[in-house]
Amino acid sequence: MNGYKNLLERLEKLKENIAIFQKVVLHAHSPDSYDYAQIIKRKEKMVFDTRDKNIIENIFLEEIKSINIDMLAITDHMKCDFSCRLSQLAKKSNKCILPGMEINFQPSPPLDTFKLHIIAIFPEDYTLEQICKILPKDIPDEKNRTGRELIKGSDLTVFIKTIHDFGGLCIAAHIDNESGVRKAFRQLGKDGIVLYSTEGESSKEEDRQISGKFKDWILTSGFDAIEVAKETDKEHYRWISEIAGKKVSIPVLLSTNAHNAQDIANENRVTHIKMTSICFEGLKQALQFPDTRIRFPGDVPIPPSPIILGLEIIASDEKGFFKTLRISFSDNLTCLIGPRGSGKSTIIEALRYAFGYNRTLHEIEQPSADLANKVKGLQEATLTNCVIRVVYCVKDRENHILEATYDQKQDYTTRVFTINGDEREVHDVETSGLYPMRLFGWSEIETLGREAHRQRDLIDRLIPGINVKLEQLSDFRSSLADKRRNIETLVSNLSNTILRNNGEIKRYKEYKADFDLLNTPVVQQLFLEIDTAKTKEKILSELKNKTQERIDSLLNTMKTELFEGLDELLIDPSETLKNWWSETKLELKIPDIEADVRKKTNQAVDLLKDLVHEVDINIQKLKEIIQKKETEIREKVSDETAKQVAAERRRIAEERLQRVQELKRDYKKIWEQFEDNIKNWMEIAKKLADLSDEISDKRARRKEEIESRLNQFGTQEMKISLRFKSGGDRINFENYLRDSGFLNRDLHGNYKANKWPEKISSNYTPIELAKAILLKKPHQINKSTSLMVKLLLDNDIEKRLIDTLFPFSHDDDADIPIVDSKKLDKILEMAEVVWNDEEGILLNNRPVENLSPGQRSSAMLPLIALSEDAPLVIDQPEDNLDNRLVGKMLVDILTDLKEKRQIIVATHNPNIVVSGDAEQVIVLDALSDSEGICTQSGSIDNKEIIKSILEIMEGGKDAFIARQHRYGLSNSSI
Repeated sequence: MNGYKNLLERLEKLKENIAIFQKVVLHAHSPDSYDYAQIIKRKEKMVFDTRDKNIIENIFLEEIKSINIDMLAITDHMKCDFSCRLSQLAKKSNKCILPGMEINFQPSPPLDTFKLHIIAIFPEDYTLEQICKILPKDIPDEKNRTGRELIKGSDLTVFIKTIHDFGGLCIAAHIDNESGVRKAFRQLGKDGIVLYSTEGESSKEEDRQISGKFKDWILTSGFDAIEVAKETDKEHYRWISEIAGKKVSIPVLLSTNAHNAQDIANENRVTHIKMTSICFEGLKQALQFPDTRIRFPGDVPIPPSPIILGLEIIASDEKGFFKTLRISFSDNLTCLIGPRGSGKSTIIEALRYAFGYNRTLHEIEQPSADLANKVKGLQEATLTNCVIRVVYCVKDRENHILEATYDQKQDYTTRVFTINGDEREVHDVETSGLYPMRLFGWSEIETLGREAHRQRDLIDRLIPGINVKLEQLSDFRSSLADKRRNIETLVSNLSNTILRNNGEIKRYKEYKADFDLLNTPVVQQLFLEIDTAKTKEKILSELKNKTQERIDSLLNTMKTELFEGLDELLIDPSETLKNWWSETKLELKIPDIEADVRKKTNQAVDLLKDLVHEVDINIQKLKEIIQKKETEIREKVSDETAKQVAAERRRIAEERLQRVQELKRDYKKIWEQFEDNIKNWMEIAKKLADLSDEISDKRARRKEEIESRLNQFGTQEMKISLRFKSGGDRINFENYLRDSGFLNRDLHGNYKANKWPEKISSNYTPIELAKAILLKKPHQINKSTSLMVKLLLDNDIEKRLIDTLFPFSHDDDADIPIVDSKKLDKILEMAEVVWNDEEGILLNNRPVENLSPGQRSSAMLPLIALSEDAPLVIDQPEDNLDNRLVGKMLVDILTDLKEKRQIIVATHNPNIVVSGDAEQVIVLDALSDSEGICTQSGSIDNKEIIKSILEIMEGGKDAFIARQHRYGLSNSSI
């Protein structure tokens, strides 16, 4: 079965134009170099004639082909014939070898006593003759060169320009060693650049001046890159300076300087360069984006995981906006571009629907509730009768297919399949946790800043381990509610028990007094044997009842067969399905097991019935004894009317008392269960409060670290900080106290005007208040761990609160504890009111919910970006941001973040695509108002992609150039 393999192959094909990191060595020597270590195991000396060159080329090429590198530049000392020939041979074997030369260069004064090494690299098809044009005429022909020749007296900047003019790239070789340009610099006073002195050490000020002068010189010399010896050296050369009105920096590469094949194969010396095409042009383009395109072995980013590999939308009729759409996403930054109405938002909303996020659209708060209607309207207009397939690569690198057929009447239709087409048992994509994604459509980023609880949720994603605690807290809250419901049921049972027999339980005190009065020692002795027999009968009757309950329970289980109702699930079954079910029942031995269970159950029932029979016999014997003794008593008192009346009254009083005592026993059983549940409720409440404090501590400890992370992308004009008050978010509690009826004027006076809700809620949590009332211990009210500023809560309020709401008392007539169900319900319901830490984002010390949409967006973007590693999908992140913030902050966020998590954005802003150095750009267009297509896709390196960006996002090349002129910017000044 092919399943979805064809879809995966098509998506992989679409990823061929995505920029990825390649292993590159740009400074390697061949056997033609005088300092190359011999690669062929030949004892005799070799004459390096044409025949031998061919042999060596093939041997060397075979060795190179076996090495795990993607691009190699052969840069022999002052020679390039071997590299040119090898480059041509490599093209036939799909290996990229660039021709080049390591040049010995002696610059003009004051650096004329130094011999510097610089590397020139050229395109694959360059010949010996083309490359040698960069050399002065006094340099011998290649066949007469030894490799130790020296170019003297030329201006270095002019020579580098010559290399560029002839189509090459120029790299400062091993910049820090004795042949590197860094060693040629030392600044002394105002004398300008003089030779590096080995005598003595330079002062810190001299070092600073040397570094500053060297930095300016290297940035303006024209080098395309510089080589450093160690990974740690890179940090010393990651400069960004403004020179002649232009921001400049220089790429830093890791020096290989390989003198044999083993050196070339050393992966610790490889530079990782992100390219779309492994070729000279790809290298040249990559060097334009050193911050995002160049990495050393120690900082090569681990590919983000999980990721969305791609998306397919297929329409069954003319209603779908995309008739057939297949797009592949980069692991890093993918930008969806196109004119308005070309389907960018349709792709975002297709992802929303497939991941089941339509079900949470209601969470988009006022005043943006209309946003939910717009989302559903767009989906209905563009996705009706469409199948959406999302290929998702989970953390273990296995690919799954999320498939949904859009149905406007249903928010979730997604099923999950393996690549082979087997359905996985995933009932809910979102809650399964296997397919995380964060999606923000239209202006949704700005809406996050409107409510503090949503900010807190995002901040919590930056705190390791807090999700587990929050889930536990949610479980405790659910347990508290479950326990409340149990308690309510028990309280109802207590009330019903009190009402039985017209409330006869409340006459217990009366009945007990009546019986004690009649039960004189003489009468008591007369009824002793009867009372003993009645007690035995009561015990045996209770045993009989419990045994009968067990019999009834077993018989009830026998009413349902193991496979009862399963046949009805075979809706319009085929013969194949019927046969399968028949065979499965036999294979699982269901009839045999059913018969065995029935047999053993019947045996258990028979044993219990025998027990009932034996108990009945004993009860009957006791009844006979009671009847006999009652007859004897009647005979004894038959001649004395007074004694007869006393005996009968005592019997009647005993029966009344026993009825009430039976009610009291029932009541006591329920009360014991009630007390146990109250005790359990207290334990759960304590765990909930303790865990809330633990979560607060976690948040407080991470506050400064999170602020630092959020500000790494900020500008000088914006400072992001967190406001935090442990347990400070009690607005729900305050509102509850004010409006729910928990407090009322009859009991608590004008509590609103006297600010009882504010005072109470600022002094304790709902749990603390509930426990204080239930335990009748007002001093516990002030034991709140809250760091809030408390309003003064006087003792009178505490006393009145507890006195009016304490739910427990004692009924003297019935001699039982009682509970006021209305008061208890109030207390337990109040305890479930959610409180939390007050936590939110401040922008320049102002709460973002009070700021403009643009300010909210700028403050929320860093939080969204950093909060987790799941794929991030945003529709028009530049909404509500001015271009200055897009260029300064948003682009920085995306370029830094894309190596840690996958980002997919739909955008109209060229800064995001170009400055963000998008690895994949998907170009969309509209054929009509009701049909869109993907015209092309590829990285920002692709010329056709650049052309599309110019046309769609800049208004065309002419418009772009016109703006340059209008701004007074020449090509050289940009």
